[in-house]
Amino acid sequence: MKQLIILICCLVCIAAAASCTAQDQGGDPSAIEAPQSTPVEPNEAANADANVEDLLPAKPEPLTMERDMGISVKGLWYPIWQQADALLQALGGDYVLTAAPSCVFEGEDKEFAYESCFVFTNPDGDRDIWYSIYLIDDEYSTARGISVGSAYDDIVDSYGDGGYWEGETILTYSISGQEGDIASPCIQFTVEDDLVTAIEIYYPTNVT
Repeated sequence: MKQLIILICCLVCIAAAASCTAQDQGGDPSAIEAPQSTPVEPNEAANADANVEDLLPAKPEPLTMERDMGISVKGLWYPIWQQADALLQALGGDYVLTAAPSCVFEGEDKEFAYESCFVFTNPDGDRDIWYSIYLIDDEYSTARGISVGSAYDDIVDSYGDGGYWEGETILTYSISGQEGDIASPCIQFTVEDDLVTAIEIYYPTNVT
């Protein structure tokens, strides 16, 4: 009987020692080895291909005669400084005509006044050559989609920041891009309270 009691005591002591060892290892954070993270290298190939300029919005292209200097009517393009017959036919016959002797050419300069625009012509023999269209409502727009009622920010988005102000309300974009170049074809936006109120597409025929 005495031997049995001694055996039981020994087993209890062994169990207690094992429990203490387990508690020491589990309860001390310093005894647990932290997992080692593997550094992730940047994707060098992706960085090489990525160009900061490619991430920026594309800048609008400068004004050109072929793309910008004209007007689209019913899906057809009418370039400026061409015979006016086709453009006038596309705009329709409902206009008021004003004519006066030309100061530069032989014959009469003419103004064709429509509800939405005015077309101005110079004489060339027996033909009329249109050199200006002045838009006064949103029926027609420029080649880049700007019309009367567009916001000033829309102009800059479409044409860039290469325009210059003539007076307080006229924002001009010219083919040459040079301020004060009155011999350069241009588009002029009348801007009031940050909104377009009129647009003129103009070829300077009276500058020699």
